[in-house]
Amino acid sequence: MFHNICTKTMQRFTSLILPAITAVLLTACSTSEEYEPPVYTCDCGTLVLDGDSLEVLGAEFVYLQQEDSLFSRRYFVTADAQTADESEEHGVSLILDVPNVQQGAVFYPADGAFTQIDETNFNVAFDTTQTFRITNGVASIMAAPLTGGEETVTLDFLIRREQNGELVGFERTLKGNFKLEIN
Repeated sequence: MFHNICTKTMQRFTSLILPAITAVLLTACSTSEEYEPPVYTCDCGTLVLDGDSLEVLGAEFVYLQQEDSLFSRRYFVTADAQTADESEEHGVSLILDVPNVQQGAVFYPADGAFTQIDETNFNVAFDTTQTFRITNGVASIMAAPLTGGEETVTLDFLIRREQNGELVGFERTLKGNFKLEIN
């Protein structure tokens, strides 16, 4: 009798578990659309490096820690430099300190203002990231109102590559503009 109960229980268990396993396998083996990573663009500006137009992908800021920090900014800007014949990532990033956006224009190099431009190109076999410094130029800022709003920055720089703390190579041009929201 005990043997009959165990056999019937096992048969019921098998009849319940088999459809469940089949459903899991069918669901797990189904095909889905190929993953497409999201496109990060802000539609917020263009940089021009040596005459080549680069779409700005993002522009952000933080306030600098100084006396008039409400008017100071450190901008972080990224742009896409990948050409049609390149298969790997190629981009430009800019870090730009502005001591006081209310001045309207800042001439670089400026004392105490950090600047750095990086060009990263994974299409080259070596030296994939090159760092540049501003040697001469101006950033014109149309500051957002104190209550918040859009801020526009226009750049016109000469830059040179920095290697081991020394400027090397020829000057290049970096121009363009970007806008961002200040809250």
